[in-house]
Amino acid sequence: MASMAGFGHYLPEGILTNQALAAEFSVNPEWIVSVCGIQTRRVVEEETVCDLAERASLACLKDAGITADKLGAIIACTGTPHRQFPGVSAEVQKRLGAPGIPAFDLHLASISGLFGVALANKMCEQWGPTLVVAAETMTRALAQGPRAKETAILFGDGAGACLITPSEGQLAIHDIRVASDATFSEALRMNFGSTLEMDGRTIIMHAVRKLARAVAELLERNSLRADEIGLFLFHQANMRLLERLMKELKIDARQCFVNIEKCGNTSSASWLIAASEAKAAGLLRPGMKVVIAAFGAGLSWGAALVEVG
Repeated sequence: MASMAGFGHYLPEGILTNQALAAEFSVNPEWIVSVCGIQTRRVVEEETVCDLAERASLACLKDAGITADKLGAIIACTGTPHRQFPGVSAEVQKRLGAPGIPAFDLHLASISGLFGVALANKMCEQWGPTLVVAAETMTRALAQGPRAKETAILFGDGAGACLITPSEGQLAIHDIRVASDATFSEALRMNFGSTLEMDGRTIIMHAVRKLARAVAELLERNSLRADEIGLFLFHQANMRLLERLMKELKIDARQCFVNIEKCGNTSSASWLIAASEAKAAGLLRPGMKVVIAAFGAGLSWGAALVEVG
């Protein structure tokens, strides 16, 4: 059984406040909180998406207690790569000093972190310990303009990582499923040289429906009830979306780890950052069952059940 053997994350030092966004878009800071529940977002200044990925990766390897030369593969997940190719994975591989192993990118916003883990769950059996790192510079992408307050208020920058191993680790992976349906894929898109475009109403509707169904099916497959889950780690998209999801699944808010109010939506990195912070806070207790779920571009979604060793 494959496991998540370590976590790491990195958040840039720059902070984008509601007061700054309120001044830019001529709205009240209170309106921003009412719409998305976010107070601050971390933002890059001089750093690149590769810098974020490297620092999260190093923190992950340290947490897992292994060195880069023991890696079997690297998967870099991002919707905001620094160039067409070679990708973020190539730069991370070079900086870590791990040549001769497969390294590739998953270019898919918001959901690629979970897709990367689903792939690593199978890959590690053949290739060995697989590093999954998700890094995003969403604020830099949104700066290309034209800027819309509906998206500018949501996104922040950051990176999260986990190490997937074929042997026992910190969290044993019991079940993981991912899926895509392109019917409404145009509702969340970013064209070359342009900014992110999002039909917020459509995205929230599908995110709540598909995530609720994915989690419900995951629990049913594993003969579990929601109240038997010690912690839910959701993609930190929007606090109002999370509240609707908790209500739909009848989940107590105390079962959910939430950091969106201080980090913003960090796209594919969000649940990995949350997992790393939750572990650092001592919230992952032995024997605890944890559900991970994410939604993103494609439209794509998925859920995983893991258990703390």
